[in-house]
Amino acid sequence: MSQLKSSLIFDLYSGNQALTSVQQKMLERIELLVHNKRFKELGHFMRDTPDIEQLLIDYVLLDPTDSYRWDLLIGYERLDRIEDYDRVNAFCRTAFSYHPDKPFYFALALYDIGWNDFEMDEEVIEVANRLIEAATPEISALTCLSMSKVLRHKEREYLQMAIERCPWAVQPTFSLGEHYSRFNQRLAKIYMEKGVAQLALTFDDSGEKSKPVIGFNPHTWQRDVCNELLGMDMSWTEYKKYKRMIK
Repeated sequence: MSQLKSSLIFDLYSGNQALTSVQQKMLERIELLVHNKRFKELGHFMRDTPDIEQLLIDYVLLDPTDSYRWDLLIGYERLDRIEDYDRVNAFCRTAFSYHPDKPFYFALALYDIGWNDFEMDEEVIEVANRLIEAATPEISALTCLSMSKVLRHKEREYLQMAIERCPWAVQPTFSLGEHYSRFNQRLAKIYMEKGVAQLALTFDDSGEKSKPVIGFNPHTWQRDVCNELLGMDMSWTEYKKYKRMIK
């Protein structure tokens, strides 16, 4: 099987040709919370309800061409206290095989490369480089950031590319600073200071963000994940850590 697809979700499928009545009620509850924009409550409901994962797996495989279903499932796997990155990786790869026009799935799978025997090969590199050129700035930068972690001999090249593609992404700037810290302290400090200056704009004097992400919104979760992984939703604690590094 291609590295770009995993069979895990098919192994976990119940085999039912329709949702059970219990599953249907859970799904209706999810859709009601989404419709009413009660995203904090939705996050609690999805974390705390037994068998919710099986519902979401079955729901996806009843129609894997519906990307919203994949968003519910993969978003669930990334929730606090769930955080099953093994399954995030596997499900993202399979989602991308059904939705090659949605590069976010590939970028997120690549970010957690190494799970489920997902390794870098020529096919993965080819797809990654193509998406870097064609995807949105955030997804392009996320792909570059992931490639920099795996292809260490091209770490600087991919980090610089991430900054060029998405100048407002903070993590690639910090990562480039960390890269230079191994052999050029002057350049390391320049990039660290630049990252801190960018990040400072997202906090007020009390350390609070202007627009905190609360709960789970399946309609915005892809953007929220990009913001998190690219450092644009970095915590106050992380910000202070980087700030101390430049003193």
